[in-house]
Amino acid sequence: MAITPDQRFTEQEMALILKRAAELQEHADGRGVTRSLGEIAEIAAEVGIDRTFVDEAIAELRQPLVRASWLGAPTRFHEERTIPGTLTPDEIRGLLDRARSEVGLHGVVQQVFDGIEWRTRSPLGATVLTIGPRGQNTRIALTTERADQAAVIIASSLAVGGLCAVGGVAIAMNVTDNALVASAIVAATGLFGTMASVRAMWRGIAARWRARTKAIVAGLVEHVSRVGAV
Repeated sequence: MAITPDQRFTEQEMALILKRAAELQEHADGRGVTRSLGEIAEIAAEVGIDRTFVDEAIAELRQPLVRASWLGAPTRFHEERTIPGTLTPDEIRGLLDRARSEVGLHGVVQQVFDGIEWRTRSPLGATVLTIGPRGQNTRIALTTERADQAAVIIASSLAVGGLCAVGGVAIAMNVTDNALVASAIVAATGLFGTMASVRAMWRGIAARWRARTKAIVAGLVEHVSRVGAV
């Protein structure tokens, strides 16, 4: 869901947004009265939280992520670098073209305060690139969100859980005549099979997305350096 400047938030939502935004910035893995996005951004700025992290926190609040505890690895991957100096409009366009080429999607570009945000979405999830000034330098930040892909992995692992549950039936028949105990054994083996399958697959996928996110940002920084040296 798109976030608009006049969107309203409850006091409780504002607290969650600011808390999550502070966590995002640190690691860069009250109802009734409502606040506008602009008001929340101003409060966040007063305590040193960038607007980018406020926007990410709101996105998480509106569309909760698949729990990492289920998966054994996160579904959100963030990488950022700060490079010296400020970029010209042509240099920023060059970075956006490079990002489109790396991701393989066109995406949408919008102005966010004094910076640029490029956002795109595929069936696997969303990708957000932010380019903006940080003092006399420039911040390049990329967030790769793969909760959608994680949900597909969970769904596909249900078949594995089903096979484990079938095995649980055989185990239950050999160890007990109690129907309740037998049902618990079948359910437990099915759940264990599903979780083991999900975690085994997602850990490998998460490692690849973490590495890819870092590589894309490194490539963007290298692109700026190469263009600046010409």
